[in-house]
Parts: sequence; C-alpha cells; structure tokens
Amino acid sequence: MPIIPKQQEQTEKDLLLWRIRHSTAHLMAQAVQDLFPGTRLGFGPPVRNGFYYDFETEHPFSDADLKRIEKRMRELRKARAPFLRREITRADALALFRGQGEHLKAEHVETLEDGTITLYQSGSFQDLCAGPHVEHTGELQHFKLLGVSGSYWRGDEHRERLQRIHGTAWSTKQELKEHLGRLQEAKRRDHRILGRQLGLFEFPELAGPGLPFYLPNGALVMEEMKRWMWQLHVSGAYGHPDKPYEPLLTPHILRTEAWHTSGHIQNYRENMYMVYSLDELDHGLLKGAAGEGLGNYGLKPMNCPGHVMVFGLGKKSYRDLPTRYFEFGTVYRYERSGTLHGMLRVRGFTQDDAHIFCTPEQYPSEVEGVFDFCCHVLDTFGFDYHVGLKTRGEKRIGSDDIWDMAEDGLRSVLEKRAAGKYYVQEGDATFYGPKVDFVIKDSLGREWQGGTIQLDFNLPRRFDLGYIDSHGKPCRPVMIHRAIQGSFERFFGLLVEEFAGAFPLWLAPVQVRVLPIGLDQREYAQQVATALRSAGFRAQADGSAETLNKKIRSGKTAKIPYLVVVGARELEQGTITVESYFDGKLRQITALDHFVEHLAKEVAAKVARRR
Repeated sequence: MPIIPKQQEQTEKDLLLWRIRHSTAHLMAQAVQDLFPGTRLGFGPPVRNGFYYDFETEHPFSDADLKRIEKRMRELRKARAPFLRREITRADALALFRGQGEHLKAEHVETLEDGTITLYQSGSFQDLCAGPHVEHTGELQHFKLLGVSGSYWRGDEHRERLQRIHGTAWSTKQELKEHLGRLQEAKRRDHRILGRQLGLFEFPELAGPGLPFYLPNGALVMEEMKRWMWQLHVSGAYGHPDKPYEPLLTPHILRTEAWHTSGHIQNYRENMYMVYSLDELDHGLLKGAAGEGLGNYGLKPMNCPGHVMVFGLGKKSYRDLPTRYFEFGTVYRYERSGTLHGMLRVRGFTQDDAHIFCTPEQYPSEVEGVFDFCCHVLDTFGFDYHVGLKTRGEKRIGSDDIWDMAEDGLRSVLEKRAAGKYYVQEGDATFYGPKVDFVIKDSLGREWQGGTIQLDFNLPRRFDLGYIDSHGKPCRPVMIHRAIQGSFERFFGLLVEEFAGAFPLWLAPVQVRVLPIGLDQREYAQQVATALRSAGFRAQADGSAETLNKKIRSGKTAKIPYLVVVGARELEQGTITVESYFDGKLRQITALDHFVEHLAKEVAAKVARRR
C-alpha cells in the first residue's frame, strides 16, 4: 500500500522560501500603498506555495491593477532596500499605527502583551512583523501575482470586508515556471468547473451556500460509489465475514438534550444548526438543555449520537460484541462562507459513517481492520496518502487517563501498520477522542483530508452504555468512530480533480456512446446501445445529424470512456469499431460480445486509468 511518509521538519530550503515569500508580501504591500494611497493594511503572511496580503480600500482591485502592482514591485526591487528590524514599545507601536490611520494594525497591537514590539522596514515601507526576512529586496526576483479574493478582518464576517491579493514566489525562475504550470493544470482539473461542464452538480443560489445539488450525471456517479461501499460493508470484507457491518438509518434531527449529553452543545455549538418548533415560537421563549436560545431540536452535525442510542436499546452481552453499525448519513455543519470550496468544503454532506462497539480487548484488531479498509479504498483509485495521529486539544471531554489510553491504543496500531511513516499532530483531535487521519496526496501534490478513525472511551460513559462480560459483570464498551472516504462529497470532488473528470469506467455516468457515421447506420447504432444496456452498461446512441468528427469531439469533451463508431462496413459485417478516451486508439472488434466481455472485466477490476 502506498503510504508515504509526511515530512515533519522544515528543510533549509523551506525556511528560505518562507523568508522569500514573507518578504515579497511586504514588497507587494508597499507597491499597493504607493499606487493606491489611503489603502490600509490587514495581515500579510507567507503560506504554502506563496503569500497573500489583506487590504482595506474602496477601490476594487482588477486584473489590470495586479499587473500595475507587479510592475511597481519590480521597480522597488531594484533599489535593493535592506529589511531592517527595529524594536519599539507597545505604546509607541499604537501611536505609530494610529497616526498612520492603520486602525487594523493598531487593533492587532492591542491584542499583544506588553513588551517589545518588532517592526521591519524596507525603503519607505514599515510593517508590524516578527520576521525573519531576506537581506534586501534585490533577492526577490521570481514572483507572480495570481488573483484577488474577498476576506474579512480576523475571519469574522461581521467585521471589515477586505480584499486579499494572492501571489507566489520562488528561489529560481525554473521553480516559478513549474509552479505556474501546476496552477494551470489545477485549473484544468478544477472540480467546480468540471462539475458544471459535465453536468455533475450545481449550487443553486436560492438554496443557500455550501448545499450541493447532484445533477443526473453526478447522481449516477454517487449512487455507483454508494453501491460499491455498501457491498464492502455488508460482505464483512474488513471485519469478520460471519459478523459484517449492519446498516442503520437515523433521523436528521435529535432533541437538544441528546446533543447536550453527547457534548456537542458544549463543544460544537458554533457549527450546529438548531431547529425551532412552532410551540417554542408561539410561547416566545426558546429553551434548551444548556440554556435559553437553543431550540428543542438540532440538525445532526454527526451521526454518532444516533448510533449510540441504537446500541443502548436492550441489554447487551459480550457475545454481541463487536457490534458494527454503518450509515450513509447526511449531516449539516455551519461552515463560515469564506471557507466553503465547491464539494471539498460544504455545509450539507453525506458520510460513509460507521461506529463499532467492542470490548477493550477487541479494539486493536478492530482499528486494524478499519485501517486496512481505508487503504483498500484509496488503493483502488491509485491515491498516494499518508497517515497521522491527532492528539488531545484544549477543548475536550473526559479525563487525561482516558485520553492516555486512547492515544496509546491508536499509536500501537500505527506502529504495527505504518511504522516510521506516520506523523503526530498535537492538539488536533476531536473533542471526544484522538484519531487517525488519512491525508490524500493528489496528482498535483496537494493534500486533502480523507478517512478517519477515532477511538472513544467518553461517549459510552456519557450515554451510560454497557454490556455484561463473561463473568456476569457490567462493563463499558469501547467505541470506534470511522469514515472511510470521509464524506462522499469531498471524495467525489477529489475524484473529479484526480481524474480530470474522466472517471474510471465503473463510475462513469455514460460508459459508452455509439456514433453512427451516417443516417443509414442510426438504427444499428441504437441496436448496439440497447444491447450494451441489456448487458448492464450505461450506453447511449448519438443520433444527431452532426459529422462524425463533431460527434467524436463531443464524446471526448464529455470524457466518455469508450466511443463506438459504426459505419457501412460495421453494419454489413455486424462489427463495431471502438475508440478509448484514455489512449485514443481505434480498434475493430469482430463481435459485440467481445467488447462486452472487455467492459465487464474492466468494471470488475475497478481499473483506475489516467490520461
């Protein structure tokens, strides 16, 4: 399995790039204020592969403005102005920025503790900054401004609306060229653009942001994915075949008391949607288990409390364990509008969610089974990935002893399954337990959150779950939360980008399109398409009056895996000619049955070809 180690320490090159990008952000801010006097500054940090700076101004930055700013940056660079560090007191810093009208900078200084404040100056520009920077602006040679987006001061949508200019900077001209090439490839693969072009999904404005609608083609892909995942669960392939996962369907809303018991109200309320009943509205007073104003129901942000309730129905014996429940459950989470990103970050999504209830002795092997399940799914699509252990944060439930036991349990599994290849991220666990995350590395080198495995000793205690052990004594089960793909929506978006919209045959919404060369072959084309559909494949015939070349271009634009061409010769001989989207080769097949056999083998093998 291609588990790749995650680089944990910054190399000297990484540090140099960080300084270059940080310094280039300052250079850009100077250029902006030179060209657009009165522009006020927000934050301007280096980020992965680049930098940005937030500006407060009435002037809407355009592409033409970016070219002017970049030109001014290159002029300023020639001065080879040194980056000079100086220290001032907090009071002096407040006076400085207030005097300049930089109220956002002054506000940030107010949040800092008393003591020394550092500034960096290059030429006429100075900024509140901890550094470090390059020696002088002459070292900043290989940069490019990429675009403008909106942002809010401190990420608060109720605060000042800002404009964020994005850029990239590198050590060499070749590195910059290669990165810009990757960005072009990323645009070609952008799932938001391809989703619209291929009729996969849309985000109707009337519905609200972050709520995807699957169009017919997208719904076909999603249902095929669900059927595959359903079969993997009920077959017991990654557990005991004689005791596979059992399906559940739970409500989309639960009483507020349930979310209080689970700890979500106390630890996750800002991400939840609450539901108000007519009774509450009629009485004019909205009360919840944790105080007023909550409503008496909450839309579920997670499926786990519902599965806990099902397990709690009736008495359980050690013979009932492990119990494995799964649900393709739709959940709703309030994500700030600025963080939404196509299908990769939405507010309503469906998880391939499951919860395993087992004895303390059983959980290591159960976690290993889930680990192998995750690897199988990612390997099917040829993804590279690494795994990480996320440990306790400040916001959590349960004692340190419980967290120690849970973290040690996951660490032991990782040592067995991915020794030397996993990383540890302190403080990034969910509030109820530590977790193992699968991070997918796509064809452009970007990283995305995938499946997750979480070990939980807390919710069974909070919901008072129990079972009777072999000695007749009451015991508390261990709970394992897990999602293999993470969410269908995010995985769907990743697949679109990974395959540039050209899905593997088994997932393609249209697997074969039959193209008659002329009008005389239309009926034969329909017969071929009908025969393919009867064999279980998603096939259609193109009966338009367009030329064959246009039909082929249309099929390739739609990224259909196979185009079948039928002309006078094929009609006379009862044959077909096939062109594969992936290699573009034409092949004459002597009998349709041979093609059907080829398709069946490719579908069964879940072949993941890339063009």
